[in-house]
Amino acid sequence: MAEQLSFDLPLRPALDREAFMVTSSNGEAVSLIDHAAQWESPVQWIYGPASSGKTHLAAVLAQHFEVLTLNAQGLAQNPGLETLLRGDSLANMVVIEALDGLQPSDEEGLFHLLNHMRHNLRDGSQKLLILSREPAARLSVTLPDLGSRLKSVPAVSVGAPDDALVGGLLSKLFTDLQLRVDDKVIAYMVPRIERDFAAMGHMVSAIDQRALALKKPVTVRLVAAVMSDYDNEQ
Repeated sequence: MAEQLSFDLPLRPALDREAFMVTSSNGEAVSLIDHAAQWESPVQWIYGPASSGKTHLAAVLAQHFEVLTLNAQGLAQNPGLETLLRGDSLANMVVIEALDGLQPSDEEGLFHLLNHMRHNLRDGSQKLLILSREPAARLSVTLPDLGSRLKSVPAVSVGAPDDALVGGLLSKLFTDLQLRVDDKVIAYMVPRIERDFAAMGHMVSAIDQRALALKKPVTVRLVAAVMSDYDNEQ
C-alpha cells in the first residue's frame, strides 16, 4: 500500500531578508524593500501575480519599522485607519494589502489616507506601501480623484517566480532539512511544481517525510511518486 502523504506539516515562512533570492523576477521589488528608509516618496507600490512573494517582502519591513497592515477590503471600517488619520498611530510603516479588493465604500478612506501621507508627513516619519495584483491603470476605481492619485504613486512589479528563483528556493528548502539532492532532482521539479512559496515548502517537506519513511535517498523516482500522489489527491 502506498504511504499516505501528510501535507498539514508545521512550516515557518522564511521572512528574513537573507532568505530572499534575487532574480530578474523580483529584483526591483527587493531593492525597494532594502531601501525603504530612503524612499523619495512616502508612498510606494508593489504589484504582481498571486504567490509572487509580495506579502513576504512586505513582512521584511517589520525588522526595521513598526508596521500596521490593513486590508483594502473593509478599509473604511477598520479602526486602524481612523487612528492613522488622527495622527495617533505609532506605526511608521503602513501596508495596504490586496488593493484589488478595494470596494467603492472604501475608496474615500484610501483617498484620505493618501492625502494624509502627501500633505502631513513630508518629513518622511511615516510611509505607506501598497500591494496588489494589478497596476493602477488596470484597477477599477469609481472615485476619479482617487484614480488619478493612485496612478501617480511610484510602482514596481514583481513577477511570478522564474526558473532560477524556483530552483534556488527548492535547493534552499532541501538544505534547510539537511537533505542533499542531485541537481537532476531540482531540474525535474522546477517545471512541474506549483509556483507558490508555501506550496513548495509543503512539497519538499512531504518528500522528506516519504524518504524517511522508506529509508531511501531523495531521487527523481521518489520525487515523481510524491508529486503524482499529491496531484491525485487534488
